[in-house]
Amino acid sequence: MNQGLKILIADDSELMRIVMKGFFKKFLSTCEISETSDLSETFNLLNKQDFDFLLLDINMPSGDSTPNTVEEILAIQQNVKVCMFSGNDKNTLEKDYLEAGAIGFIQKDKNMSEALRNILANNF
Repeated sequence: MNQGLKILIADDSELMRIVMKGFFKKFLSTCEISETSDLSETFNLLNKQDFDFLLLDINMPSGDSTPNTVEEILAIQQNVKVCMFSGNDKNTLEKDYLEAGAIGFIQKDKNMSEALRNILANNF
């Protein structure tokens, strides 16, 4: 797997950010991880700094991430790989986000670690 990736975790839950940061560090020996807790903060950071991978929560306080959000992000950073992250039903939502340009969808459940590992392995 590619090492030294610049990763942005965008999730309003501090616990989820801590958990996912641990998974990234488990799978990548070197990576730089930044965090945001709402959508406006996420866009502010994306406009200032380039990232290789964005783990993007769907439901956040300053606005929900829709498929249009993915398109807006890719207009700012065309090379960032956006992966959706949600407790919402993956089977209902995944297709629309993938069509908008996301590379994957991780359901917030007991399989998060394995899902992230697979997405990293298939994309880096």
